[in-house]
Parts: sequence; C-alpha cells; structure tokens
Amino acid sequence: MAPAEGTPAAEGNEFSAETAQKLVAQIKYYFSNGNMNHDAYMRKTVGENDGWMPLAALSRFNRVRQLMELPFDEHKFVKGRKRALPAVPESSISRLASTLKAALRAEDDVEINAELSAVRRKSEFVAADDWFERTVHFKGLEYGKETPELIDELTAFFNGLGGERAEYLRLRRNPRTRLFKGNVLVEFASAAQAEAVAQRADLEFDGKKLAPMLLPAYHDEKLEKGDFIPDELRRPGGTYPTYDEWCVATGREPPRAQQPRAEKRKPQDDEEPAPVDPKLLVRFTGAAGDLSFAELKEKLGDVAPVKYVEYTKGEDAGIVRFAEPVADAVLEKTAEGVQLSDTVTLKLEAVDDEAASGFFERARAAAANSRGGRRPGGSRGHGHRGKRG
Repeated sequence: MAPAEGTPAAEGNEFSAETAQKLVAQIKYYFSNGNMNHDAYMRKTVGENDGWMPLAALSRFNRVRQLMELPFDEHKFVKGRKRALPAVPESSISRLASTLKAALRAEDDVEINAELSAVRRKSEFVAADDWFERTVHFKGLEYGKETPELIDELTAFFNGLGGERAEYLRLRRNPRTRLFKGNVLVEFASAAQAEAVAQRADLEFDGKKLAPMLLPAYHDEKLEKGDFIPDELRRPGGTYPTYDEWCVATGREPPRAQQPRAEKRKPQDDEEPAPVDPKLLVRFTGAAGDLSFAELKEKLGDVAPVKYVEYTKGEDAGIVRFAEPVADAVLEKTAEGVQLSDTVTLKLEAVDDEAASGFFERARAAAANSRGGRRPGGSRGHGHRGKRG
C-alpha cells in the first residue's frame, strides 16, 4: 500500500513550463537505474514502502528544493556544520504532486498514486555491478564555481557524447566545505562508450579543457601513489554492502583504509632535526583574493601530491610543501603557471636554502606548539587561523 504522507494537490499556482519539465525529469532521474544503483537512501525508503517514495521526502531533496525556489543547501557551512533548512511547505508538495500528475504518461516508468502523495518505479530495479567500468572521472572545471544551472548544463553536455545518454552524473565535493572540486563522475551506458570518451583529448566545457580518465585507471593511479581513495569514490552499487567486498568479488585490490591521524611523537632531546630539503618546496605568487586552503591544495595537488600549504588568506604569496622532493619537475611542468580560475593564475618558483630553512623552522615550531596544545600566537584550539592548510 502506498504511504499516505503528503497533501492532496491544489489547483492553480502552477510552476512555469520550464520548471515543471525540470522537476519531472529530476524525479524520473531519482528512479533511474544509474541513481538507484548508488542511492542507498532511495533503495531503503522504497523498500520500506512497497516501492513507493513519499513526495514529502522527495521534496526535501536539495535539487527539488532548488527547482521549487525554496531554501536549499548552498554548501555554505557555519562553524563547520550545515545550516538547518526550513520544512517544505505543504503547498509546495501539492504543486509538485499536481505537476507530476499532469506530466507523467502511461509509457513512463514512474507513476504517482491516487492520493497524489507518493511516486514509484513501475519496473523492477536490478542492481548493476559493471558501473565501475562504465564510469569516467573528469578533471578541469573551476574549483568552487557552481551555479544553479551547472548540473543541467553538464547533463546536456555529457548526454551529447558517444551517442547515448549518460546514466549517472555526480559532482565531486570537498568533504569538509562541500564546495565543488571541479571534478565530475559520469557513468555511461556501456563500457565501450566510457572507454571511447576517456580517450578524447578535445573535450572542453565552459572554456575549460577536461581531462577524462576511466575510473578504474584513476583508482589504479591512486593505489600506485599510495593515496587514500575517498568515500565518494568507494560506492559499491546496489549488490555489495561495502566497496571492499565489491573489489574482492571482482578481482580488484581493495584500496587502503584511511588511517586515523597518529598521535604525534615527541622528539627526544638528542634527536637530530629533520633535514632541510629545498626540493620539497615551491613558492607561489599571484594568490591574492579570497582563496581557501582547500582550493590551493586541490589545484596544486593536481601537479604533485601536497603535504601542506603555508599561506595567509588574502596575501599574494605562499609556500607549498610537496610529499616528495619534486620541485624541479613541478617547475618544469608548470612553466606557464597553475590556473585556479579565469582571473587567478599562480606563478611558481624555486625556494632557496635560506627560505627553506625558515620554512622548516616555522614548521617545527608549529608542531611543537601543537604537541603542547597551543597554536602560534597563544590561542588554543581552532580560534587562531594559522598558515598551515
């Protein structure tokens, strides 16, 4: 029996034709094979309601709220936490129900119940475990630049590649700030289509050159570097409870687990300080503006693995400390600079021995202050914004 949650649709006060079309397409997308395969909340909710999804629940989804011109999560955090969103008005749920009732046709795979309170998928969902080979990872878009139209524009762009519609598209986000990282995951209809798209070197979106890579190759590259693979790239699909189980079942090496930050070891009095190696460091200029540590680390990390960045927000220059002594290779690779946005391009240069010594002295002092429970400047905890990111 379909859940009765929701409010009967009211006449009038309809959405514009364009908004109604986008809302219907979005609801259909939620029930698509691509989304159902990855969306554990959808599978759980419809499983508990004989296949039905309450409209009151769907209306709380961020994209639906946005299309209905309700307050939505704009990925802005206050003190590291999401702001609370107001409840969806019953009148908005009614308008959504009315829109779906008018738009859904007999040939559609989604239907609305007689009470206009819930929708469901008509055909049985069967989990697909070949999603990994059908997924391409794209890099190259601008970090933090996300407009309300971006998801529609990207969907239209990727639907035009390879002759078949993309089944699933996800924007990758910074796990702490939720800002768009400039990277996109796209699941295509077939492995052959994904492979053909991944080999293209001519792809551009919004004036930005895209760097496609098959997701298995992207994982292998991270495994080879010993990098941690984040949770958003470890989703197993509909069959396996965990990504590691999926890896074992399909003959792939499970990626290493993220280790908790080890308690810092206090150096002994007679211990020699770590050697100063200028080849670990590169100085950058041209960073004036409202740049974040996350954005700097993300873009510089595309060049080589970054350990941390010394930078004060609003200043023009800073120093990046790479995980390996790769300064020479980095400078050769980035002779034209590192573009962060249409208006910001970092210029990189070598760090001399004196500047490197000063950097490592500051790093040791910061580590000592951290072990003592204090940060530079006498502040405790997170009250002081130091230079390390």
